[in-house]
Amino acid sequence: MSNYNPKTPMQTARPKNEHFYTKLQVHYAGDIHEIVLKTNQEPTCGDLAKALQQTYRVPMDKQMVYYRGQPLHHHSPSGYERPLAKYGMFSGNLIRLVGKRGLI
Repeated sequence: MSNYNPKTPMQTARPKNEHFYTKLQVHYAGDIHEIVLKTNQEPTCGDLAKALQQTYRVPMDKQMVYYRGQPLHHHSPSGYERPLAKYGMFSGNLIRLVGKRGLI
């Protein structure tokens, strides 16, 4: 007999102190580059927006990010907290960034 109890949460394979690494391809200004998001928990739209701002100098409020032809709406405070997995986005996916570089 198994000691499985449906009320007991499943153990995760990832140790608690390790980070999430998500590698994304970014199509911006006619070129495709790779960025890596390093987060303590599942990456969110806010994590992506911050990484794009640091890498491409496009302010977060001026970014338009598209995945599979659909815009990611993360300009509201609650939108920044949405996990990328909610959109079906995982490591290795290609996103498109539209926006003007600014002084940051």
